[in-house]
Amino acid sequence: MNFYSYEYLVSNQDTRQLIKIIVIVVLVIAVSAFFFMYLKNRFEIKYKDLGIIFATALLLVLAMQYNDYSNLLNSQKQTGQITQTVKQTAKELKIKPSQVAVNSTNQTDGLIVDTPKGFFRIDFSSDGTSFVLEKIELHDPKIKIIRG
Repeated sequence: MNFYSYEYLVSNQDTRQLIKIIVIVVLVIAVSAFFFMYLKNRFEIKYKDLGIIFATALLLVLAMQYNDYSNLLNSQKQTGQITQTVKQTAKELKIKPSQVAVNSTNQTDGLIVDTPKGFFRIDFSSDGTSFVLEKIELHDPKIKIIRG
């Protein structure tokens, strides 16, 4: 069972976003360069064709980026909720948030928390603003803590 540390939850683990931004910048530079070369040499159609190809690729990447951006906003909202839950749990147990690990990156009912004081299950209220912390015992736990 994978548990995620507080540092992992706080740090932004989405390096794909950086790669996509780099790809977009490279495509914008390429489209601009081919457009400039086409304007400079109007009789060479290859620059126009290459510019159209790269512009189409740029539009495709931008469309995918918009979809991923909306998913990223939703993910950040959920990550913010789970980090607040970890902070509140640590405060309740009188330990540091860095000593708490959870088994999900989303705020779900039945969340399991690993602390130096043992394992706890978190049951959220129907509106998700409060929770009940219940000590549990795991039989034969095979835990892997993923750190940020």
